[in-house]
Amino acid sequence: MSVWNSEISPERRSARLKMLMISTLIGFLIVVGRLINIQIVHHQHYSEAACIQHTTQIDVEARRGRILDRNGYLLAGNRSVATFQVYWPEVPLDETVLIDTLVMRLGEYSLTQLPAERRPGNQILAIDVPYHEAILLTNSGLPTGVSVDIQQERTYPMGDLAAGIVGRFTAENSEGIEQWFNSDLQGRDGRLFIERSATGRYNLTDPEADNIQAIDGHDIMLTIDARFQCIIMEELERAMDIYNSEWAAAVLIDPVSGEVLAAGSVPVRGDNGSLAMNHVFQGYHEPGSTFKIVTYAACIEEGLIADGEMFNCSDGYIDVAGDSISDAHAMGLLSRDEIIINSSNVGTVMLSQLLPDSTLCQYCSDFGFGLKTMIEYPDESRGIVPTPGSPGWSGVSSAQIAIGQEVTVTPIQLALAYGVIANGGTLYYPRLLKACREGDIWEQEESIVRSHPLSPETAEIVRHTLRAVVEEGTGANAAVEGVAVGGKTGTAERLSGSTDYLSAFVGLVPAENPTFVLAVVIDGPDYEYRWGSTSAAPVFTEMTSRILAVQPELALGVSKVEENLVAGVFE
Repeated sequence: MSVWNSEISPERRSARLKMLMISTLIGFLIVVGRLINIQIVHHQHYSEAACIQHTTQIDVEARRGRILDRNGYLLAGNRSVATFQVYWPEVPLDETVLIDTLVMRLGEYSLTQLPAERRPGNQILAIDVPYHEAILLTNSGLPTGVSVDIQQERTYPMGDLAAGIVGRFTAENSEGIEQWFNSDLQGRDGRLFIERSATGRYNLTDPEADNIQAIDGHDIMLTIDARFQCIIMEELERAMDIYNSEWAAAVLIDPVSGEVLAAGSVPVRGDNGSLAMNHVFQGYHEPGSTFKIVTYAACIEEGLIADGEMFNCSDGYIDVAGDSISDAHAMGLLSRDEIIINSSNVGTVMLSQLLPDSTLCQYCSDFGFGLKTMIEYPDESRGIVPTPGSPGWSGVSSAQIAIGQEVTVTPIQLALAYGVIANGGTLYYPRLLKACREGDIWEQEESIVRSHPLSPETAEIVRHTLRAVVEEGTGANAAVEGVAVGGKTGTAERLSGSTDYLSAFVGLVPAENPTFVLAVVIDGPDYEYRWGSTSAAPVFTEMTSRILAVQPELALGVSKVEENLVAGVFE
Protein backbone atom coordinates (compact mmCIF):
# COMPACT_ATOMS: atom_id res chain seq x y z
CA MET A 1 0.00 0.00 0.00
CA SER A 2 1.30 3.46 -0.92
CA VAL A 3 1.99 6.16 1.65
CA TRP A 4 -0.73 8.25 0.23
CA ASN A 5 -3.28 5.53 0.60
CA SER A 6 -2.34 5.04 4.33
CA GLU A 7 -3.11 8.62 5.28
CA ILE A 8 -6.51 9.63 6.77
CA SER A 9 -8.69 11.39 4.35
CA PRO A 10 -9.68 15.00 5.07
CA GLU A 11 -13.29 13.93 5.53
CA ARG A 12 -12.44 11.39 8.22
CA ARG A 13 -10.05 13.81 9.96
CA SER A 14 -12.81 16.41 10.04
CA ALA A 15 -15.26 13.88 11.46
CA ARG A 16 -12.84 12.89 14.21
CA LEU A 17 -12.19 16.49 15.16
CA LYS A 18 -15.89 17.07 15.42
CA MET A 19 -16.26 13.98 17.60
CA LEU A 20 -13.41 15.19 19.87
CA MET A 21 -14.96 18.62 20.20
CA ILE A 22 -18.36 17.19 21.00
CA SER A 23 -16.82 14.82 23.61
CA THR A 24 -14.89 17.71 25.15
CA LEU A 25 -18.03 19.84 25.23
CA ILE A 26 -20.01 17.03 26.83
CA GLY A 27 -17.27 16.50 29.46
CA PHE A 28 -17.15 20.23 30.14
CA LEU A 29 -20.93 20.32 30.52
CA ILE A 30 -20.76 17.35 32.91
CA VAL A 31 -18.12 19.10 35.00
CA VAL A 32 -20.10 22.34 34.99
CA GLY A 33 -23.23 20.43 35.89
CA ARG A 34 -21.42 18.68 38.70
CA LEU A 35 -20.07 21.98 39.99
CA ILE A 36 -23.55 23.51 39.82
CA ASN A 37 -24.88 20.51 41.69
CA ILE A 38 -22.19 20.81 44.40
CA GLN A 39 -21.98 24.59 44.67
CA ILE A 40 -25.61 25.51 44.22
CA VAL A 41 -28.09 22.65 44.28
CA HIS A 42 -26.53 20.66 47.15
CA HIS A 43 -24.34 23.39 48.61
CA GLN A 44 -25.77 23.05 52.12
CA HIS A 45 -25.27 19.28 52.21
CA TYR A 46 -21.63 19.38 51.12
CA SER A 47 -20.87 22.38 53.29
CA GLU A 48 -22.16 20.55 56.35
CA ALA A 49 -20.23 17.43 55.35
CA ALA A 50 -17.03 19.47 55.09
CA CYS A 51 -17.65 21.01 58.48
CA ILE A 52 -18.17 17.60 60.00
CA GLN A 53 -14.88 16.40 58.56
CA HIS A 54 -12.81 19.45 59.52
CA THR A 55 -14.53 20.89 62.59
CA THR A 56 -14.57 19.67 66.19
CA GLN A 57 -17.38 20.78 68.48
CA ILE A 58 -16.52 21.35 72.15
CA ASP A 59 -19.26 21.82 74.72
CA VAL A 60 -18.05 24.28 77.34
CA GLU A 61 -19.71 24.12 80.73
CA ALA A 62 -20.23 27.50 82.37
CA ARG A 63 -18.13 28.19 85.44
CA ARG A 64 -20.28 27.72 88.50
CA GLY A 65 -20.15 30.68 90.85
CA ARG A 66 -17.69 30.49 93.72
CA ILE A 67 -18.76 30.47 97.35
CA LEU A 68 -16.59 32.59 99.65
CA ASP A 69 -16.56 33.25 103.36
CA ARG A 70 -16.94 36.81 104.71
CA ASN A 71 -13.17 37.37 104.42
CA GLY A 72 -12.91 36.09 100.85
CA TYR A 73 -11.67 32.61 101.74
CA LEU A 74 -12.75 30.03 99.17
CA LEU A 75 -15.40 27.60 100.41
CA ALA A 76 -16.44 26.18 97.03
CA GLY A 77 -14.71 26.62 93.69
CA ASN A 78 -14.16 25.00 90.32
CA ARG A 79 -11.53 23.02 88.48
CA SER A 80 -11.87 22.76 84.70
CA VAL A 81 -11.35 19.24 83.41
CA ALA A 82 -11.91 17.51 80.08
CA THR A 83 -13.22 14.16 78.91
CA PHE A 84 -11.84 12.67 75.68
CA GLN A 85 -13.96 10.17 73.80
CA VAL A 86 -13.96 8.51 70.38
CA TYR A 87 -16.84 7.43 68.16
CA TRP A 88 -15.29 4.44 66.43
CA PRO A 89 -17.57 4.22 63.34
CA GLU A 90 -16.09 7.58 62.22
CA VAL A 91 -12.47 6.48 62.58
CA PRO A 92 -10.93 5.25 59.27
CA LEU A 93 -9.27 1.85 59.57
CA ASP A 94 -5.88 3.24 58.62
CA GLU A 95 -6.09 5.90 61.41
CA THR A 96 -6.53 3.53 64.35
CA VAL A 97 -2.87 4.05 65.16
CA LEU A 98 -3.59 7.75 65.70
CA ILE A 99 -5.97 6.80 68.50
CA ASP A 100 -3.18 4.79 70.13
CA THR A 101 -0.88 7.80 69.89
CA LEU A 102 -3.51 10.02 71.57
CA VAL A 103 -4.03 7.48 74.36
CA MET A 104 -0.28 7.49 75.05
CA ARG A 105 -0.26 11.30 75.17
CA LEU A 106 -3.17 11.27 77.63
CA GLY A 107 -0.93 9.34 80.00
CA GLU A 108 -2.20 8.98 83.58
CA TYR A 109 -5.65 10.23 82.68
CA SER A 110 -6.23 7.49 80.10
CA LEU A 111 -8.81 4.77 80.72
CA THR A 112 -7.82 2.72 77.66
CA GLN A 113 -5.21 -0.01 77.31
CA LEU A 114 -3.02 -0.21 74.25
CA PRO A 115 -3.53 -1.13 71.55
CA ALA A 116 -6.99 0.41 71.41
CA GLU A 117 -9.68 -1.96 70.18
CA ARG A 118 -12.38 -0.77 67.82
CA ARG A 119 -15.94 -0.90 69.13
CA PRO A 120 -19.37 -0.51 67.57
CA GLY A 121 -20.06 2.82 69.29
CA ASN A 122 -18.60 5.44 71.61
CA GLN A 123 -15.67 4.91 74.00
CA ILE A 124 -14.34 7.13 76.79
CA LEU A 125 -10.60 7.51 76.35
CA ALA A 126 -9.76 9.72 79.36
CA ILE A 127 -11.44 11.72 82.12
CA ASP A 128 -10.42 14.53 84.48
CA VAL A 129 -7.79 15.84 82.10
CA PRO A 130 -6.67 19.30 83.34
CA TYR A 131 -7.95 22.10 81.15
CA HIS A 132 -4.57 23.44 80.02
CA GLU A 133 -3.37 19.98 79.00
CA ALA A 134 -6.63 19.29 77.14
CA ILE A 135 -6.29 22.52 75.15
CA LEU A 136 -2.69 21.69 74.20
CA LEU A 137 -3.76 18.28 72.93
CA THR A 138 -6.70 19.76 71.06
CA ASN A 139 -4.63 22.47 69.40
CA SER A 140 -2.09 19.94 68.22
CA GLY A 141 -4.76 18.10 66.27
CA LEU A 142 -7.21 15.36 67.18
CA PRO A 143 -7.79 12.18 65.17
CA THR A 144 -11.04 11.85 63.24
CA GLY A 145 -13.89 10.71 65.49
CA VAL A 146 -12.40 12.09 68.73
CA SER A 147 -14.35 14.71 70.68
CA VAL A 148 -13.64 16.69 73.84
CA ASP A 149 -16.09 17.70 76.57
CA ILE A 150 -14.88 20.38 79.00
CA GLN A 151 -16.59 20.37 82.40
CA GLN A 152 -16.34 22.05 85.78
CA GLU A 153 -15.40 19.87 88.74
CA ARG A 154 -16.55 21.34 92.07
CA THR A 155 -13.90 21.60 94.77
CA TYR A 156 -14.32 22.24 98.51
CA PRO A 157 -11.08 23.37 100.22
CA MET A 158 -12.48 23.02 103.77
CA GLY A 159 -14.01 19.59 103.19
CA ASP A 160 -16.46 18.48 105.87
CA LEU A 161 -15.59 21.41 108.14
CA ALA A 162 -17.87 23.55 105.99
CA ALA A 163 -19.92 20.86 104.26
CA GLY A 164 -22.85 21.21 106.66
CA ILE A 165 -23.31 24.80 105.45
CA VAL A 166 -22.01 24.83 101.88
CA GLY A 167 -23.35 21.39 100.97
CA ARG A 168 -22.30 19.70 97.77
CA PHE A 169 -23.13 20.01 94.08
CA THR A 170 -23.16 17.34 91.39
CA ALA A 171 -25.07 17.05 88.15
CA GLU A 172 -27.44 14.65 89.88
CA ASN A 173 -27.90 16.28 93.28
CA SER A 174 -27.22 19.37 95.37
CA GLU A 175 -27.37 20.13 99.09
CA GLY A 176 -27.09 23.03 101.51
CA ILE A 177 -26.13 26.47 100.18
CA GLU A 178 -25.31 24.88 96.82
CA GLN A 179 -28.97 23.90 96.55
CA TRP A 180 -30.49 27.08 97.98
CA PHE A 181 -28.55 29.47 95.72
CA ASN A 182 -28.36 27.18 92.69
CA SER A 183 -30.10 29.67 90.38
CA ASP A 184 -27.46 32.31 91.21
CA LEU A 185 -24.48 29.98 91.12
CA GLN A 186 -25.24 28.18 87.87
CA GLY A 187 -24.44 29.89 84.59
CA ARG A 188 -25.30 29.12 80.96
CA ASP A 189 -23.28 26.52 79.10
CA GLY A 190 -21.55 27.39 75.83
CA ARG A 191 -20.45 25.68 72.63
CA LEU A 192 -17.27 26.22 70.61
CA PHE A 193 -16.40 24.99 67.12
CA ILE A 194 -12.71 24.39 66.46
CA GLU A 195 -11.63 23.99 62.81
CA ARG A 196 -8.51 22.28 61.47
CA SER A 197 -6.29 24.68 59.56
CA ALA A 198 -4.10 23.80 56.57
CA THR A 199 -1.17 23.11 58.91
CA GLY A 200 -3.16 20.54 60.86
CA ARG A 201 -3.59 22.79 63.92
CA TYR A 202 -6.98 23.75 65.32
CA ASN A 203 -8.28 27.30 65.58
CA LEU A 204 -11.62 28.88 66.34
CA THR A 205 -13.81 29.29 63.31
CA ASP A 206 -14.57 32.73 61.93
CA PRO A 207 -17.03 35.04 63.72
CA GLU A 208 -19.87 33.65 61.64
CA ALA A 209 -19.48 30.24 63.29
CA ASP A 210 -22.33 29.16 65.52
CA ASN A 211 -20.35 29.64 68.74
CA ILE A 212 -22.15 30.20 72.04
CA GLN A 213 -20.06 31.76 74.76
CA ALA A 214 -20.49 30.28 78.24
CA ILE A 215 -21.88 32.69 80.84
CA ASP A 216 -20.45 32.07 84.30
CA GLY A 217 -22.59 31.92 87.43
CA HIS A 218 -22.51 34.60 90.13
CA ASP A 219 -20.04 34.40 92.99
CA ILE A 220 -21.61 34.66 96.44
CA MET A 221 -20.11 35.66 99.78
CA LEU A 222 -21.44 34.10 102.96
CA THR A 223 -21.60 35.61 106.43
CA ILE A 224 -19.62 32.59 107.65
CA ASP A 225 -16.11 33.19 108.98
CA ALA A 226 -14.01 30.17 107.96
CA ARG A 227 -11.76 30.58 111.01
CA PHE A 228 -14.67 30.38 113.43
CA GLN A 229 -16.27 27.57 111.45
CA CYS A 230 -13.15 25.44 111.91
CA ILE A 231 -13.14 26.11 115.65
CA ILE A 232 -16.82 25.24 116.06
CA MET A 233 -16.52 21.99 114.11
CA GLU A 234 -13.34 20.84 115.83
CA GLU A 235 -14.78 21.43 119.30
CA LEU A 236 -18.04 19.68 118.41
CA GLU A 237 -16.13 16.62 117.22
CA ARG A 238 -14.16 16.63 120.45
CA ALA A 239 -17.35 16.96 122.51
CA MET A 240 -18.90 13.98 120.72
CA ASP A 241 -15.93 11.87 121.75
CA ILE A 242 -15.76 13.12 125.35
CA TYR A 243 -19.46 12.93 126.17
CA ASN A 244 -20.39 10.03 123.88
CA SER A 245 -23.35 11.98 122.54
CA GLU A 246 -25.71 11.17 119.68
CA TRP A 247 -25.16 14.51 117.96
CA ALA A 248 -23.93 17.99 118.77
CA ALA A 249 -24.58 21.41 117.23
CA ALA A 250 -23.49 24.99 117.74
CA VAL A 251 -24.24 28.31 116.05
CA LEU A 252 -22.43 31.64 116.34
CA ILE A 253 -24.28 34.83 115.36
CA ASP A 254 -23.72 38.57 115.26
CA PRO A 255 -26.61 39.90 117.39
CA VAL A 256 -26.60 43.37 115.84
CA SER A 257 -27.19 42.10 112.30
CA GLY A 258 -28.49 38.52 112.48
CA GLU A 259 -25.50 37.30 110.45
CA VAL A 260 -24.49 33.69 111.08
CA LEU A 261 -20.74 33.63 111.66
CA ALA A 262 -20.43 29.86 112.07
CA ALA A 263 -22.78 26.90 112.26
CA GLY A 264 -21.74 23.33 112.97
CA SER A 265 -23.56 20.05 113.31
CA VAL A 266 -21.97 16.63 113.82
CA PRO A 267 -22.00 13.99 112.56
CA VAL A 268 -21.73 15.69 109.18
CA ARG A 269 -22.63 12.72 106.99
CA GLY A 270 -24.88 9.72 107.12
CA ASP A 271 -23.87 6.14 106.44
CA ASN A 272 -24.52 6.57 102.70
CA GLY A 273 -22.19 9.57 102.43
CA SER A 274 -24.89 12.19 101.96
CA LEU A 275 -25.21 15.12 104.33
CA ALA A 276 -26.78 14.23 107.64
CA MET A 277 -29.38 16.48 109.23
CA ASN A 278 -27.97 19.88 110.08
CA HIS A 279 -29.40 20.22 113.58
CA VAL A 280 -28.72 23.97 113.68
CA PHE A 281 -31.47 24.58 111.12
CA GLN A 282 -33.28 21.33 110.46
CA GLY A 283 -33.43 19.55 113.82
CA TYR A 284 -35.54 20.51 116.81
CA HIS A 285 -35.27 19.72 120.48
CA GLU A 286 -36.59 20.65 123.89
CA PRO A 287 -34.69 23.75 125.06
CA GLY A 288 -34.97 23.11 128.80
CA SER A 289 -33.98 25.95 131.09
CA THR A 290 -32.48 28.07 128.27
CA PHE A 291 -36.12 28.89 127.47
CA LYS A 292 -36.78 30.41 130.91
CA ILE A 293 -35.58 33.82 129.78
CA VAL A 294 -38.76 34.19 127.68
CA THR A 295 -41.01 34.03 130.75
CA TYR A 296 -38.60 36.12 132.81
CA ALA A 297 -38.24 38.84 130.16
CA ALA A 298 -42.00 38.85 129.42
CA CYS A 299 -42.86 39.46 133.10
CA ILE A 300 -40.39 42.35 133.31
CA GLU A 301 -41.58 43.85 130.01
CA GLU A 302 -45.21 43.65 131.13
CA GLY A 303 -44.34 45.32 134.43
CA LEU A 304 -45.54 42.34 136.48
CA ILE A 305 -42.47 41.91 138.71
CA ALA A 306 -40.28 44.49 140.33
CA ASP A 307 -36.62 44.47 141.23
CA GLY A 308 -36.22 42.76 144.59
CA GLU A 309 -39.61 41.03 144.54
CA MET A 310 -39.34 37.67 146.31
CA PHE A 311 -40.89 34.27 145.58
CA ASN A 312 -41.17 31.42 148.04
CA CYS A 313 -39.67 28.30 146.49
CA SER A 314 -39.04 26.61 149.84
CA ASP A 315 -41.12 23.52 149.15
CA GLY A 316 -38.98 22.55 146.19
CA TYR A 317 -42.07 21.77 144.09
CA ILE A 318 -45.28 23.37 142.85
CA ASP A 319 -48.61 21.78 141.93
CA VAL A 320 -50.09 22.79 138.59
CA ALA A 321 -53.41 21.34 137.42
CA GLY A 322 -52.80 18.14 139.36
CA ASP A 323 -49.18 17.75 138.20
CA SER A 324 -46.11 18.45 140.31
CA ILE A 325 -43.15 20.42 138.93
CA SER A 326 -40.05 20.35 141.09
CA ASP A 327 -36.56 21.71 141.48
CA ALA A 328 -33.42 19.64 141.92
CA HIS A 329 -33.57 20.76 145.56
CA ALA A 330 -35.47 23.26 147.70
CA MET A 331 -34.11 26.79 147.18
CA GLY A 332 -35.99 28.87 149.75
CA LEU A 333 -36.89 32.50 149.04
CA LEU A 334 -35.68 33.71 145.62
CA SER A 335 -35.79 37.12 144.00
CA ARG A 336 -36.94 37.43 140.39
CA ASP A 337 -33.29 37.45 139.26
CA GLU A 338 -32.25 34.59 141.55
CA ILE A 339 -34.92 32.42 139.94
CA ILE A 340 -32.93 32.57 136.69
CA ILE A 341 -29.50 32.62 138.33
CA ASN A 342 -30.31 29.35 140.15
CA SER A 343 -32.50 28.02 137.32
CA SER A 344 -35.49 27.32 139.56
CA ASN A 345 -38.35 25.48 137.85
CA VAL A 346 -40.68 26.34 140.73
CA GLY A 347 -39.85 30.03 140.58
CA THR A 348 -40.21 30.15 136.78
CA VAL A 349 -43.65 28.52 137.00
CA MET A 350 -44.64 31.16 139.55
CA LEU A 351 -43.57 33.82 137.07
CA SER A 352 -45.57 32.17 134.27
CA GLN A 353 -48.69 32.25 136.45
CA LEU A 354 -48.51 36.04 136.37
CA LEU A 355 -48.95 35.97 132.59
CA PRO A 356 -52.13 35.06 130.69
CA ASP A 357 -51.51 31.94 128.60
CA SER A 358 -52.08 33.88 125.38
CA THR A 359 -49.54 36.53 126.42
CA LEU A 360 -46.85 33.96 127.18
CA CYS A 361 -47.42 32.28 123.81
CA GLN A 362 -47.33 35.64 122.07
CA TYR A 363 -43.93 36.40 123.58
CA CYS A 364 -42.73 32.99 122.40
CA SER A 365 -43.80 33.96 118.91
CA ASP A 366 -42.29 37.45 119.16
CA PHE A 367 -38.97 35.86 120.12
CA GLY A 368 -39.22 33.75 116.92
CA PHE A 369 -40.13 30.37 118.41
CA GLY A 370 -42.59 28.18 116.53
CA LEU A 371 -41.77 30.07 113.31
CA LYS A 372 -39.26 29.43 110.56
CA THR A 373 -36.43 31.92 110.76
CA MET A 374 -36.45 32.06 106.92
CA ILE A 375 -32.72 31.47 106.78
CA GLU A 376 -31.27 30.57 103.39
CA TYR A 377 -31.05 26.85 103.99
CA PRO A 378 -33.19 23.94 102.71
CA ASP A 379 -35.79 22.17 104.85
CA GLU A 380 -35.64 24.44 107.88
CA SER A 381 -37.67 23.34 110.89
CA ARG A 382 -40.06 25.71 112.66
CA GLY A 383 -40.10 23.87 115.98
CA ILE A 384 -43.27 23.48 118.03
CA VAL A 385 -44.95 25.94 120.36
CA PRO A 386 -48.48 24.86 121.39
CA THR A 387 -51.13 27.54 121.85
CA PRO A 388 -54.24 27.67 124.02
CA GLY A 389 -57.02 25.64 122.41
CA SER A 390 -54.68 23.68 120.16
CA PRO A 391 -54.60 19.85 120.34
CA GLY A 392 -52.62 18.70 123.35
CA TRP A 393 -52.98 21.94 125.30
CA SER A 394 -53.72 21.28 128.96
CA GLY A 395 -53.83 23.07 132.27
CA VAL A 396 -50.15 22.37 132.79
CA SER A 397 -48.99 23.42 129.31
CA SER A 398 -48.25 27.03 130.22
CA ALA A 399 -46.08 25.96 133.16
CA GLN A 400 -44.26 23.36 131.07
CA ILE A 401 -43.58 25.86 128.28
CA ALA A 402 -42.18 28.32 130.82
CA ILE A 403 -39.46 25.84 131.84
CA GLY A 404 -38.72 24.67 128.28
CA GLN A 405 -40.86 21.52 128.06
CA GLU A 406 -43.77 20.82 125.69
CA VAL A 407 -41.94 23.11 123.26
CA THR A 408 -39.25 22.41 120.68
CA VAL A 409 -36.79 24.82 119.11
CA THR A 410 -33.80 24.88 116.79
CA PRO A 411 -30.34 26.11 117.87
CA ILE A 412 -30.61 29.02 115.42
CA GLN A 413 -33.89 30.08 117.05
CA LEU A 414 -32.25 29.93 120.48
CA ALA A 415 -29.29 32.01 119.35
CA LEU A 416 -31.55 34.64 117.74
CA ALA A 417 -33.72 34.86 120.87
CA TYR A 418 -30.65 35.57 122.98
CA GLY A 419 -29.61 38.00 120.27
CA VAL A 420 -32.72 40.02 121.19
CA ILE A 421 -31.34 40.39 124.71
CA ALA A 422 -27.84 41.10 123.41
CA ASN A 423 -28.76 43.91 120.99
CA GLY A 424 -31.33 45.74 123.12
CA GLY A 425 -34.62 44.13 122.16
CA THR A 426 -34.70 43.51 118.38
CA LEU A 427 -35.23 40.19 116.62
CA TYR A 428 -33.54 40.00 113.21
CA TYR A 429 -34.06 37.58 110.39
CA PRO A 430 -30.84 35.53 110.28
CA ARG A 431 -28.64 35.59 107.18
CA LEU A 432 -26.11 33.29 105.57
CA LEU A 433 -25.72 35.49 102.47
CA LYS A 434 -23.55 38.57 102.90
CA ALA A 435 -23.17 39.64 99.27
CA CYS A 436 -23.66 38.53 95.66
CA ARG A 437 -21.30 39.53 92.91
CA GLU A 438 -22.75 41.35 89.90
CA GLY A 439 -19.93 41.86 87.40
CA ASP A 440 -17.16 43.60 89.32
CA ILE A 441 -19.46 44.85 92.10
CA TRP A 442 -20.45 43.08 95.30
CA GLU A 443 -24.11 43.76 96.07
CA GLN A 444 -24.39 43.75 99.88
CA GLU A 445 -27.37 42.20 101.64
CA GLU A 446 -29.15 44.24 104.28
CA SER A 447 -30.27 43.06 107.71
CA ILE A 448 -34.04 42.89 108.19
CA VAL A 449 -35.85 43.40 111.49
CA ARG A 450 -38.55 40.88 112.31
CA SER A 451 -39.93 42.17 115.61
CA HIS A 452 -39.16 44.15 118.77
CA PRO A 453 -40.06 41.84 121.66
CA LEU A 454 -38.35 43.87 124.38
CA SER A 455 -37.50 47.42 125.30
CA PRO A 456 -33.80 48.32 125.67
CA GLU A 457 -34.37 48.68 129.41
CA THR A 458 -35.74 45.14 129.78
CA ALA A 459 -32.97 43.71 127.60
CA GLU A 460 -30.37 45.39 129.81
CA ILE A 461 -31.89 43.89 132.97
CA VAL A 462 -31.84 40.42 131.44
CA ARG A 463 -28.20 40.85 130.35
CA HIS A 464 -27.23 41.69 133.94
CA THR A 465 -29.01 38.57 135.15
CA LEU A 466 -27.39 36.34 132.53
CA ARG A 467 -23.99 37.64 133.59
CA ALA A 468 -24.82 36.68 137.17
CA VAL A 469 -25.79 33.18 136.00
CA VAL A 470 -22.18 32.64 134.89
CA GLU A 471 -20.52 34.50 137.75
CA GLU A 472 -22.72 33.22 140.59
CA GLY A 473 -25.06 30.49 139.38
CA THR A 474 -25.43 27.39 137.24
CA GLY A 475 -23.30 28.69 134.35
CA ALA A 476 -19.99 28.87 136.20
CA ASN A 477 -18.41 26.32 133.84
CA ALA A 478 -19.02 28.70 130.92
CA ALA A 479 -16.70 31.38 132.29
CA VAL A 480 -13.94 32.60 129.98
CA GLU A 481 -10.76 34.11 131.33
CA GLY A 482 -10.37 37.80 130.57
CA VAL A 483 -13.92 38.55 129.46
CA ALA A 484 -17.32 38.84 131.16
CA VAL A 485 -19.77 36.22 129.87
CA GLY A 486 -23.52 36.07 130.24
CA GLY A 487 -25.61 33.03 129.49
CA LYS A 488 -27.98 30.30 130.55
CA THR A 489 -27.66 26.56 130.97
CA GLY A 490 -30.35 24.11 129.98
CA THR A 491 -31.03 20.45 130.65
CA ALA A 492 -34.03 18.90 128.93
CA GLU A 493 -35.66 15.53 129.30
CA ARG A 494 -36.31 14.56 125.71
CA LEU A 495 -39.93 14.29 124.62
CA SER A 496 -38.82 13.13 121.19
CA GLY A 497 -35.89 11.16 119.84
CA SER A 498 -34.09 8.12 121.23
CA THR A 499 -32.02 9.75 123.99
CA ASP A 500 -33.09 10.77 127.48
CA TYR A 501 -31.36 14.11 128.05
CA LEU A 502 -30.17 17.10 126.12
CA SER A 503 -27.57 19.58 127.38
CA ALA A 504 -27.50 23.21 126.21
CA PHE A 505 -25.85 26.54 126.89
CA VAL A 506 -26.42 29.90 125.19
CA GLY A 507 -23.98 32.69 125.95
CA LEU A 508 -23.37 36.39 125.24
CA VAL A 509 -19.82 37.75 124.80
CA PRO A 510 -19.00 40.19 126.31
CA ALA A 511 -21.94 40.11 128.72
CA GLU A 512 -22.90 43.80 128.81
CA ASN A 513 -22.20 44.80 125.20
CA PRO A 514 -22.19 41.54 123.21
CA THR A 515 -20.44 41.18 119.88
CA PHE A 516 -21.57 37.59 119.44
CA VAL A 517 -24.01 34.99 120.72
CA LEU A 518 -23.03 31.33 120.80
CA ALA A 519 -25.50 28.48 121.34
CA VAL A 520 -24.22 24.95 122.04
CA VAL A 521 -26.45 21.87 122.15
CA ILE A 522 -25.31 18.31 122.96
CA ASP A 523 -27.84 15.52 122.57
CA GLY A 524 -27.71 12.30 124.55
CA PRO A 525 -24.46 12.69 126.47
CA ASP A 526 -23.53 10.02 128.99
CA TYR A 527 -25.67 10.28 132.10
CA GLU A 528 -23.05 11.97 134.27
CA TYR A 529 -22.75 14.75 131.66
CA ARG A 530 -26.47 15.30 131.15
CA TRP A 531 -26.52 18.75 132.79
CA GLY A 532 -26.00 21.83 130.66
CA SER A 533 -23.38 22.95 133.17
CA THR A 534 -21.29 19.79 132.79
CA SER A 535 -21.11 19.40 129.00
CA ALA A 536 -22.50 22.27 126.89
CA ALA A 537 -21.08 25.01 129.13
CA PRO A 538 -17.46 23.72 129.04
CA VAL A 539 -17.70 23.32 125.25
CA PHE A 540 -18.91 26.94 125.05
CA THR A 541 -15.85 28.01 127.05
CA GLU A 542 -13.44 26.21 124.72
CA MET A 543 -15.07 27.61 121.60
CA THR A 544 -15.21 31.15 122.94
CA SER A 545 -11.60 31.10 124.15
CA ARG A 546 -10.39 30.02 120.73
CA ILE A 547 -12.57 32.54 118.89
CA LEU A 548 -11.26 35.40 121.02
CA ALA A 549 -7.70 34.18 120.48
CA VAL A 550 -8.26 34.51 116.73
CA GLN A 551 -10.00 37.89 116.96
CA PRO A 552 -9.39 39.51 120.37
CA GLU A 553 -11.26 42.68 119.41
CA LEU A 554 -14.54 40.82 119.86
CA ALA A 555 -13.98 40.91 123.62
CA LEU A 556 -14.13 44.73 123.59
CA GLY A 557 -17.85 45.04 122.95
CA VAL A 558 -19.90 46.30 120.01
CA SER A 559 -18.97 49.98 120.30
CA LYS A 560 -15.23 49.27 120.39
CA VAL A 561 -15.48 46.89 117.46
CA GLU A 562 -17.33 49.52 115.41
CA GLU A 563 -14.68 52.13 116.27
CA ASN A 564 -11.93 49.81 115.10
CA LEU A 565 -13.79 49.00 111.90
CA VAL A 566 -14.07 52.69 111.09
CA ALA A 567 -10.39 53.17 111.86
CA GLY A 568 -9.53 50.19 109.64
CA VAL A 569 -7.81 48.30 112.45
CA PHE A 570 -9.38 45.00 111.40
CA GLU A 571 -12.00 43.66 109.04
